[in-house]
Amino acid sequence: MTVPGQVAAPLAPRVRLCGDPRVTGMLAAAVLLAAIVVYPLALVLVRSLKVDGAWSLATYARAVSPDNLRPLWNTVWAATLTSVLAMVAGTMLAFLLVRTDLPGRQGMRTLVILPYAVPPFFGAIAWAQLLGPQGYLLRPVLNLLGIDQAPWTIYSPGGVVMVMAIHFFPFVFLTVAGALQRMDVSLEEAARTSGAGSLQVMRQITIPLVAPAILAGGVLAFMGAVANFGIPALLGLRARFFVLTTSIYAALNVPDFNLATAMSMLLVVISVGALGLQRWIQRGEGRFAVIAGKAIHPQPLRLGVWRWPAFALAAGFCMVIAVLPIAALVVTSFLRYYGAPLELASLTTRHYKYILGLEQVRRAAANTVILASAAATLCMGLGTAISYAHARAKIPGSGMLDAIGTLPYAIPHTVIAIAVLLAWARVGLYGTLTIILLAYILAYLPFSLRTTSATLQQIHDSLEEAGRVSGAGPLQTFRDIVLPLVKPGMLAGWILVFMPASRELTMSILLFSLRTETIGVTIFNMQDAGYTQIAAALSVIVLVVILAGNLLIRRVTRGQLGF
Repeated sequence: MTVPGQVAAPLAPRVRLCGDPRVTGMLAAAVLLAAIVVYPLALVLVRSLKVDGAWSLATYARAVSPDNLRPLWNTVWAATLTSVLAMVAGTMLAFLLVRTDLPGRQGMRTLVILPYAVPPFFGAIAWAQLLGPQGYLLRPVLNLLGIDQAPWTIYSPGGVVMVMAIHFFPFVFLTVAGALQRMDVSLEEAARTSGAGSLQVMRQITIPLVAPAILAGGVLAFMGAVANFGIPALLGLRARFFVLTTSIYAALNVPDFNLATAMSMLLVVISVGALGLQRWIQRGEGRFAVIAGKAIHPQPLRLGVWRWPAFALAAGFCMVIAVLPIAALVVTSFLRYYGAPLELASLTTRHYKYILGLEQVRRAAANTVILASAAATLCMGLGTAISYAHARAKIPGSGMLDAIGTLPYAIPHTVIAIAVLLAWARVGLYGTLTIILLAYILAYLPFSLRTTSATLQQIHDSLEEAGRVSGAGPLQTFRDIVLPLVKPGMLAGWILVFMPASRELTMSILLFSLRTETIGVTIFNMQDAGYTQIAAALSVIVLVVILAGNLLIRRVTRGQLGF
């Protein structure tokens, strides 16, 4: 019965399991999902549990033996320390830039997010140039002090943790800043009215209220540090500091697939455990109901005499983490030789000319564009089919497909590379672009699923119902009504897959062979071989493209998806 003045909501169409093209499409997507996601990941588990064809835990015993236990311990403590540093820096900056009258807050917020837009191994290269033995920051200090060698080096566990903390602390900043912006500040105002000072209010009210956001951001930083390969490889291997990702890389080079798969499963356990902790933290946010959607705009906390000292510290920090690394890459790319004096006579453009004329770089650039474009297109096609079956058609079993497609989000890229190798190397795909493409699809499918699902949920059922009433079939309704409405979201999702795929390193370094290298692999190999200026020049070119792409992502997603 319809209440007068109201419009009856259209009934969801009943899906025919036989003869419905949407069901046929979902079954095809299920087959692809089984081949691309389920089969490779299952092989990693099976391979880790078999020795010489028999079921055994011997490989896991090797993985946690005294010789191999050290990388596991290094992974845990380095990621934990990275997370702690990220939570401290991210929370303090979020409070200063969101809740105080600090000058230049908007400009600083852009700089704070910049380290995350830069690929991690680019950051490792840049900080090596800043704090290495001939570093632009370290060498003047040593000369000033009259010391030949510093007591600390960037090529150390401390250097790995420092660079990872710089790269991943934006996770904490973004989550805490969002919580602070949504917070109902009536409790803070009441406390100040009762005579509480600013520090007391922050310690007893503000920080407890945003604690879930701080912890959730810390977990994200922990997961990123656990799965990272580029920073530990470039800064840790020289000091013989191994973590799980670099140990897996070393095991594959032997090759020792059994040990690599067992270590991969340990990596999965850590990552899934961290993801479960994040979900538990977010579920507990209901206890903090004072963080609401009310349109309350509190007066910013006045820093008084501390305003300009705080500005100097915050601005200096932002410059150090965001501007200095990029400046180091740019300067190095123009130096005639690494360690040359910083003067006009030492500058040259020959490295850029060499890079632009190098056949290997042109091939790597072409491979990168082909792989990233194909991965983005195929991910969006498969993701749209699954999301439509689940969010719109409500086909039985589609929820399971959505869950399976999202699963790779919790799996480190090192494990994905191992899975793809086990699944497809024996069928003639090893050493081809196809095997790298399969890894990209597996890794980035969750991006397309979440993007298209969010867009489809914004389309009202009445639009499809009108098409069906007019005599249009399911395919025509999808083609003429749904697809034009979701195109903006699909474009945003395509870009969100293309950009990380175009700068990917961890999977590519494990899967590439002669003539299938990507830009990320090329830069890594150049830096690892000691061609510092050439690697820096190529990094600068790629960085310009990445930053332009991130600006495009922000424009497209803000305009179409609302974030």
